[in-house]
Amino acid sequence: MAPIPDFVPEKRTGPLNVHVFGDSLGDGIWAGLYRKLPKADGYKVTKHSRVSTGLVRKDFYNWSKAVRQIVAKHRVDVAVVMIGTNDRQTIVEGGRHALRSQGWEAIYKARIDDMTQVLKDEGAEVYWVELPAMRSPRFGRDMKYFNTLFEERAVANGITYVPTWQRTLGSNGKYSAYGLDDKGRKRLMRTNDGIHFTMRGYVKMAGFVTAAMEEAARMEEVVPVVELPVEPVAVSPLIDPITGATIKAPVATAPLAPDQPVAPSVDQPDAPDAPGDQSAVSGTPQRSERAGVSEVASTIAGALSDLRGFVLPEPKPGRADDLRQPAE
Repeated sequence: MAPIPDFVPEKRTGPLNVHVFGDSLGDGIWAGLYRKLPKADGYKVTKHSRVSTGLVRKDFYNWSKAVRQIVAKHRVDVAVVMIGTNDRQTIVEGGRHALRSQGWEAIYKARIDDMTQVLKDEGAEVYWVELPAMRSPRFGRDMKYFNTLFEERAVANGITYVPTWQRTLGSNGKYSAYGLDDKGRKRLMRTNDGIHFTMRGYVKMAGFVTAAMEEAARMEEVVPVVELPVEPVAVSPLIDPITGATIKAPVATAPLAPDQPVAPSVDQPDAPDAPGDQSAVSGTPQRSERAGVSEVASTIAGALSDLRGFVLPEPKPGRADDLRQPAE
C-alpha cells in the first residue's frame, strides 16, 4: 500500500482577499471589516455592496449578474454577505408573488442559492451575516422571517451563518440603541432609524464576522484522521495428522460468575508455601522427572484422544504410541 502523505494546508500567496456584498448594512459591515482587517496584517477588504438593493428587484439591481461579473474580475478568498432590508416587496417572475407566499419564498431561496453557489464555485469561503435586531416590531418580524431563510440555505449550502440578532439586543432582551463596544464601554451603537449602526456598532458587527473566520481557520488546522483499511488474515484449518479430518475449534464457554471458584489447572507446580520453603529455595522438584514426563505424555495422548473423538487404546511396550519411559 502506498504511504499516506502528510496533511499540508494549501499555502496562500499575497493578501487574503475579503469581498463584501449586500445593501446599506453591507456597506457598514465593509467599513467595520476595513478597520478590523488592516492591509498591514495581510488583508485586502473590497466593497461591492450597493445601497437600496436586494434579491427581490432584479430590474433595479441584478445581484445574480453582478456577482458573476465580480468573480470574473477579482480573486475572492472570503465573501461576506449581508442583505435583505429592502426585500419586503413583491417578486415579479412568471407572475406576481406576494411577500411570504409559497411562490415568493421558492424564488427567493433559489436566488440565495444561486449567489452562494457562484461564490463557492470560485473557491470562496462564504459568510452570510444574519440581519440584526430592529426597533420596529413589524419591520423586525419580516427581518426575522428573512433570517430563517438565510440560515436554512446556509446550512443546506454548507456555508457559515453568522448570528447577530441576539447579540444586538439590550441586556433586557429588547432592542436598545446602546451597547458595549469592543473595549466593554457603553456607547451609542444604533442610528435614529432603528435599522443602521454607528461606526462603533459596525466595528462590533464586523467582530462577529472575524470571530467566525478565526474559528473556521482553527478547524482547518486540525489534521484529519485517516482510517487504514484492515486486511483480513487467513487462518488455516487444523488437520488431524492421522485421520486427515478437519478439527473444529472448541466452542467458547460463558465466563464464570464472580463468586464461582476456579478449578486449578492440571499439573501446575505447587507454589512455595512461604519464603522459607526449602524446596523453593533449593530448586529441587517435588516430583521426579520420570513422573513429570509420564504425566506430560498422558496429557498429550488425552488431548489427541479428545480431538479425534475416541479413546486411544492402551499403549503396549515397544509400540510407537508407547510414550512411557523405560524402567531403570
